[in-house]
Amino acid sequence: MRRSLFGAFILFSAAVLAFLWIFQSIFMNSVYRGVRTFETVRCGTRLKETQPDEIEERAQELSEKYNICISVYLIEAGRGAEVVKSHTNTFCFIHNTASDFMLNQLYSEAKGSGKNMREISLSGDERKDEKDGSGIIYTVLSDSESEGEYMFLLNTEIYPLSSTVSTMRLMLVFVSVFLVVSAAILSSFVSSKMSRPAVEMSIEASHLALGNYDVHFDGGNYKELCDLADALNRAAAELSRLDGMQKDLIANISHDLRTPLTMIAGYSEVVRDIPGENTPENMQIIIDETNRLASLVNDMLDLSRLISGTQKLNISEFSLTEAVRETVSRYSKLREREGYTLDFEYDCESEVRADKTRILQVLYNLINNAVNYTGADKRVLIKQKVTGNTCRIEVIDHGCGIAEDELPMIWERYYKSKEFHKRSQIGTGLGLSIVKNILVLHGAAFGVKSKKDCGSNFWFELNISKISRENTLNSGENLLSE
Repeated sequence: MRRSLFGAFILFSAAVLAFLWIFQSIFMNSVYRGVRTFETVRCGTRLKETQPDEIEERAQELSEKYNICISVYLIEAGRGAEVVKSHTNTFCFIHNTASDFMLNQLYSEAKGSGKNMREISLSGDERKDEKDGSGIIYTVLSDSESEGEYMFLLNTEIYPLSSTVSTMRLMLVFVSVFLVVSAAILSSFVSSKMSRPAVEMSIEASHLALGNYDVHFDGGNYKELCDLADALNRAAAELSRLDGMQKDLIANISHDLRTPLTMIAGYSEVVRDIPGENTPENMQIIIDETNRLASLVNDMLDLSRLISGTQKLNISEFSLTEAVRETVSRYSKLREREGYTLDFEYDCESEVRADKTRILQVLYNLINNAVNYTGADKRVLIKQKVTGNTCRIEVIDHGCGIAEDELPMIWERYYKSKEFHKRSQIGTGLGLSIVKNILVLHGAAFGVKSKKDCGSNFWFELNISKISRENTLNSGENLLSE
């Protein structure tokens, strides 16, 4: 940033100096001549528009203002008489050397168009000599001859500017040195002031990269840097939160893995070392704990594939109603000995186009979550509602509910409510994140409605491809009772 600003200031200074040098060395004489010519023509136009009784006063005013010699002749009966004379220059052609013949010639040249301009040398010779300078004689005739015709002669001098240009070039040398030095100092100061917040944020970012989340980014007084600092502060806060959740995940997974591994090792040793302990009950415990380990590993692999985008959907058309019915039935058999009740209510048979395996995974995770958090009634309600071309699945429990400030975070990986830390219920905290990523891949709407101590209602919607209207005799079917 400092090098860029320094280079920009130097280039700007060089461009300004180049313009000044070119202007004063090449175009100075042309601009000076053009300005004097324009002023002379402008004075002639104003005199021509002036009333006869005000000509003398106006001529004196313009002569002093623009340093122009002015003579006004009244032409009557073919002869001219000078009525106004305003002399300001050291040498003036129309006042010092103009003869009657020359005056008649000037009048004749202007008679056709009402005006004429002639350039002469300052010595009086009509040939231009740049070394001696030159003069401009501008002749203007009045339009009306009712009160006599007026001829206005204006004479201005154009001096050679070689000495002036040399002087200005010498001044430009000092101006150039001053401008370059000033640009260097100013660019160094401005770049240092502007880059300081960026340098400080770079240092803080390096600390953040090393895992120190207790950092603060300050953009100073610059809006763009302040916006960047705010974004980095939010990123640091989010990284700190995710890091804490990831550490909790590692701790929970370590605990969840250690417990079944300990039980598997313990029961395996019992079966191996103690005669008669090779019973179906002990083997079932080993199988159950092995399945729990497999479930943990599968959850982590599923989430990794979903987040990385490597998980591809296998789309097919299937009955969503039947899929929910089968899932509830299979799940209920695992919970029947614990006294849980699962009800499924639906209005019609609905078919959808989706990845059946992944949708079943969504259903299992949502039902498992509801069972884990359901209230004392141990009842979970699954509802299917068809509205237009959309089929909505709701999984409702009557448990402790979710605090309002936690609702936006429950879909994130690693997140687990701090208030309910019970391993057998909470699990790894990956279930809802898996649900979210699967539904996002399907482009499905989903959400949750929950209040503290009032239970939760998790829902998702899929577009239906076919509806089969039937009598809902099975609506409200109790698939498992206590």
